[in-house]
Amino acid sequence: MLGLVLFGAMLALMLLGVPIVFSIGLAAVLGTFVIGSAAPWIIIPSSMINGMDSFPLLAVPFFILAGELMNRGGIAERLVAFANSLVGHVRGGLGHATVVSNTMLAMDTGSALAQVAAIGRIMIPAMERRGYDREYATALSCAASLIGPIIPPSITMVIYAVAAGASIGGLFLAGIVPGILIAASLMGYVYVRARLRGEMPAHQFAGREVLARGKDAILALLMPFIILGGIFAGIMTPTESAAVAVLYAILAGGLVFRKLTFRDLYESLLNTGVITSFIMLIVGAARIFSDLLASEAVPQAIVAGMIGLTDNPYLLLLLVNALLLVVGCVMDTTAAIIILTPVLLPVVMKAGLDPMVFGVIMCINLVIGMATPPVGVALYLASEVGKVKLERLVVAIWPMLLVLLGVLLVITYVPAIPLALPRYFGF
Repeated sequence: MLGLVLFGAMLALMLLGVPIVFSIGLAAVLGTFVIGSAAPWIIIPSSMINGMDSFPLLAVPFFILAGELMNRGGIAERLVAFANSLVGHVRGGLGHATVVSNTMLAMDTGSALAQVAAIGRIMIPAMERRGYDREYATALSCAASLIGPIIPPSITMVIYAVAAGASIGGLFLAGIVPGILIAASLMGYVYVRARLRGEMPAHQFAGREVLARGKDAILALLMPFIILGGIFAGIMTPTESAAVAVLYAILAGGLVFRKLTFRDLYESLLNTGVITSFIMLIVGAARIFSDLLASEAVPQAIVAGMIGLTDNPYLLLLLVNALLLVVGCVMDTTAAIIILTPVLLPVVMKAGLDPMVFGVIMCINLVIGMATPPVGVALYLASEVGKVKLERLVVAIWPMLLVLLGVLLVITYVPAIPLALPRYFGF
């Protein structure tokens, strides 16, 4: 009963256009009265504070700030130039460069939206000048940006780690191979499309240019190694490594590239504060939601219900993936992780899935939702950056989303892929 009230109220409020954080919070308030709580106004703030009072969550604003500073410090332009020198000689060269530059920038930002804004503004006009359809260029920039929340440092992985009580370092490692697999699959799509259309490379490979562009981009490429190296060497916690990333971004953008100004720093801090406050409000509101579900044993009932449908682990995982894909289309990623992780984690563990693998699966499912209507924030931003009508962009991006779904199924049923690096490093 409580589960129906909570989810029904939240969905109804969302359909009425109420912002996600208030939809969750108001549904949770209603839930406290449904269970007959004697002191709902004490339970609500207590649950919110408990949800936000987490040391690992301190990494979130630092990684957001590091990404902001990297974008404003001239990193994106250098990575695009380096990517183009590496793969521009292949059929569909600028398309490959879009995917590769997004993959490299993902190691600095961990955010799909930051990448759509940074890489899209550079590559969409460049691809259009080379004769590509604007819709295709915009769709590819949007699809490739989804690598951002998968490859470390990933804000999405940090939030899942907090919700699941999992290792942030292990999840960072688990996201590397799937992120690279997504990039390779998108590049495969770009190549096949270019070959079918008879496209020829824009230029020949030049080793000297690769070295020159690589030298310009070396500081951007070093940052993820500093972050991950510090974590896995035991020198820094993930939160401390995020703070080091901010310092590194300031030094690189301000002193080396000389593109980061005090105004950029102010605007980066302001944007970080706004984004972080939004995320933390969602985390707090979703924690009330999760606590209410747990108090009435709703997760256990859902586990029993799903297992009652089928005891086949392959079908069970397919059902979970289908549910997450639907949720990703209508709910914010942070809220979905906080609310659904305690509900679905026991289900997938019954199917024999490692929590780290489920973290990757959940993140991929939900970031695909960022590129699908009606709540596809990456899709809306790409539409604005590329100056393409949303309905035309949706048509253009569907083949790429099918590629991502194919990768998702491979990772779901071959868990050795995401577990390869965590197991090697002892997680």
